[in-house]
Amino acid sequence: MVRISKLTDYGVIIMAFMASQPNRLFQAREIAQKTAITQPTVSKLLKRLSKHDLLRSERGTQGGYQLNCNPNQISIVDLIDALEGPIAITECSLGHDHCDTASSCTIKTPWLRINHAITHALQKIKLADLYQAHPYPLSVGAQHG
Repeated sequence: MVRISKLTDYGVIIMAFMASQPNRLFQAREIAQKTAITQPTVSKLLKRLSKHDLLRSERGTQGGYQLNCNPNQISIVDLIDALEGPIAITECSLGHDHCDTASSCTIKTPWLRINHAITHALQKIKLADLYQAHPYPLSVGAQHG
């Protein structure tokens, strides 16, 4: 099964929440409350997303995190790359041959085409599309994370 991790799922939820007000600074505590994701998980993800330049951070008592660009410019591929690494449904999709059958593989090219199709489809989906599909604020439920 091809699936993203729970942490990446939470990262996408956080980014979709922040897309609701892209020019605003958010503190980790508020994001945790509004998304029902634990604050340590939110803080961890905010740091990782900042490291990949999807968010900018401001220190201090009035500081917080803000989207680094327009939600229409951030694709799902950008988020997955930042939180999980490159999309690769098979080992050979990463561009190296760590597979024992790489030299005789007859299905490498079809798998690469499939991987490309998935990546291309996810590049078309923007952060703004996720926010519009489920506008925030979410109702606060049990804490996730």
